[in-house]
Amino acid sequence: MKLWILDADASDADIEAGCRAAEALITSRGLTVEAAYAAVLARAGRERFDRRAAKAWDDAEDAAFRACYGNGDDWPDDAVLAPAEEAGKPG
Repeated sequence: MKLWILDADASDADIEAGCRAAEALITSRGLTVEAAYAAVLARAGRERFDRRAAKAWDDAEDAAFRACYGNGDDWPDDAVLAPAEEAGKPG
């Protein structure tokens, strides 16, 4: 699954760098992007979920934003890490 940062006020190159950082973090924890995304969807739906996978997604989103926007906390409020297909990008 390819990732993208939705509602980002950033260049495609910066978004791609952020998404690479997110994927690297998830896979470094021995998980797939698909498993991490499924965990956060299940958590949002109040279903049983893999806490380790959901934490990896949360941390990956932070890593993506740091790579895209820098270490400050001035990230766009509406920006979210998501599958690229949700942004109309090829997956």
